[in-house]
Amino acid sequence: MRTFIRTCYFLSAVLCLTAVGIVAQHKWRARPLPAPANAEEPAAPPEESEQPATPPTPRRPAFGMNLAGAVDYSREWPLVDVFKASRQWMEQGRGPFAYDERGNPKLRPGQIVETLMVREIQGHYPAGDYVCTYEGKGRVEVNRFDVTRVLKESPGRIEFRVVPGDGGILLRVTASDLNDPIRNVHVWMPGFEKAASPFHPLYLKRLEPFGVIRFMDWQRTNNSPVKTWAQRAKMDDARWSTEAGMPAEVMVDLANARQAAPWFCMPHQADDDYVRRFAALVKERLDPKLKVYVEYSNEVWNYGFRQAAYANDEGKRLGLGSPEHHRFYAQRSGEIFGIWEQVFGGRDRLVRVLGTQSVNTWATEQILGFKDAAKHADALAVAPYFGGDFGDPKKVASVKAMSVDQLLDAVAAEIDGPNRDHIRRQAALAKRYGLDLIAYEGGQHLVGHSGAENDEALTKLFAAANRHPRMYDLYRKHLDHWFAEGGGVYGVFSFVGAPSKWGSWGVIEYQDQPLDAAPKLRAVLDTLAGGKP
Repeated sequence: MRTFIRTCYFLSAVLCLTAVGIVAQHKWRARPLPAPANAEEPAAPPEESEQPATPPTPRRPAFGMNLAGAVDYSREWPLVDVFKASRQWMEQGRGPFAYDERGNPKLRPGQIVETLMVREIQGHYPAGDYVCTYEGKGRVEVNRFDVTRVLKESPGRIEFRVVPGDGGILLRVTASDLNDPIRNVHVWMPGFEKAASPFHPLYLKRLEPFGVIRFMDWQRTNNSPVKTWAQRAKMDDARWSTEAGMPAEVMVDLANARQAAPWFCMPHQADDDYVRRFAALVKERLDPKLKVYVEYSNEVWNYGFRQAAYANDEGKRLGLGSPEHHRFYAQRSGEIFGIWEQVFGGRDRLVRVLGTQSVNTWATEQILGFKDAAKHADALAVAPYFGGDFGDPKKVASVKAMSVDQLLDAVAAEIDGPNRDHIRRQAALAKRYGLDLIAYEGGQHLVGHSGAENDEALTKLFAAANRHPRMYDLYRKHLDHWFAEGGGVYGVFSFVGAPSKWGSWGVIEYQDQPLDAAPKLRAVLDTLAGGKP
């Protein structure tokens, strides 16, 4: 009993730490940053008079998809081995605890480690008979939470029955031989113990419409600690839910399996050797018919992430001048593009991406114009979210007073007004610099921020708006504007996700959610099919 109470206490602490991590990485977009007083005079942003006399040629709809990171509570289950997305080992007993270089535990007597999988997803994962396999001598237990019965058990293999709920699967290692430790642990979904593919068929099926897959969160791009190739995620790591992210091999394999162009974000601190080795792995492993999108980090303009401060510091160290973070971003992007071009023997298979803040044309000018950065790129990427202003703490009272329909009416007006205007202005800049305009992320942005995320009534209103059938119409309207203004590939953010105070980002809430209950995904698919709203 004491062990169980201690376990519950520890899990509560872990959940608190998880919430802190989410706070640091939520998707709120800052307002446009003003030009610093010491900045060189930028070229004027395009005025209405600079818009082309004739409207742009509408683009044929094309979509990419942003995937969620591998964590134990993710509502995406891409892998048939759910252990790969399990929580980091939780420790019981007297320390210190030791692990091998792959993250497998090396326990001393009295020490126990445990981990969680597929938890807090309200039962939306496959039921049936799971199989745990492992190597080494010791004791592995899988008998709690959603596990209802252990069916068979022998050294190296446990078969157990799961009735999905909200607790997930708890796996414990209670003993491990130091000379032959427990390692290479897997937990296979029903029927997949001998599967040839690591990917769940439903995951592949639901990704089918998307021609580009952006791996930003699979790579743990934001705040990444990765600097060298030795720090990369490896295929034989105990799990792939660490700060190193998913192995490059797995990402390439998913792109091949789905026949979609992969979009990779190079870690902001990665050295040239890391970039070169990553590019070489992709060239060797990726289907030669597929293009590769290459981007330096993610939102280096956004001081909510460490990469912005890093770029600012590097820009100062190199004496690039103000605005240092934009200039360093432009310069480092060009260096990274050059390495990829060398490895690939040219630019034919590459889409070199420069990202910017969607509502800030001044920032776009600083990036594209520095050292002719635009001449070494192929695409300008923005995140044309709509609805973000409704989460402003100053507006909470007035927004909470709205009905769901009134809120959706107000969002519709924004889509037709400021949101479309921001798209138009960035499209004009992209055209001026000879670049394609694409969306690295996009969709609704109804989420409280700067304290407003803790208002339960506001969160409930935003969740209800996301689930409302009219959200379909808003997505259709926004996407029609995007492609009408000449926008190219639109990277939806994101695939599967639960509504919470941190936002309702998923176009579906569960991987197995019926399409008729998913207005955002239906809107994307109908836009792609070319049907009228």
